[in-house]
Amino acid sequence: MADTDASQVSVVSRGTKIEGSVLAAGSLRVEGEVTGSITARGEVSLSPHGRVHADIKAESITLAGQVTGDLEASGDVSLPAESRLDGNIRARNADVGGVVDGDVTVSGRASLGPNARVEGDITSRSLAIAEGAVFVGRSVMRTEGEQAEAGSGRLRRHSAATVAD
Repeated sequence: MADTDASQVSVVSRGTKIEGSVLAAGSLRVEGEVTGSITARGEVSLSPHGRVHADIKAESITLAGQVTGDLEASGDVSLPAESRLDGNIRARNADVGGVVDGDVTVSGRASLGPNARVEGDITSRSLAIAEGAVFVGRSVMRTEGEQAEAGSGRLRRHSAATVAD
């Protein structure tokens, strides 16, 4: 891929509906609706008006709208307070400010902001939960060496019912 491809930004405009596979050589901004799958070599960002019913794979993902599907990023995933995800996250780091109904698996840090609500398990190297956030699920803390030992039974497990205020 040429450097110019990585700097390109494709846009699914508001009022536009796409059904099928969306492949972006660079970044993708979704202001409309996508049903199917999304793959981008750069960042995928979803506006507050955007609606996606698709799995998303990208370098990084920022959601301000609503997504039904799994997110996979080689970099970071960010969900601001107005976002909603019905699906799982797999990334390097995740910053959750909105609602996630699914599991969060990161190799680094998972952070839940004051308006966050996560109903699912969180697997991370570190976890920060702000006052006011709600977390219903299990937390599995892993060091770098334990990442390769997932499922070996030697991991530290912490249960969290609901963390709020």
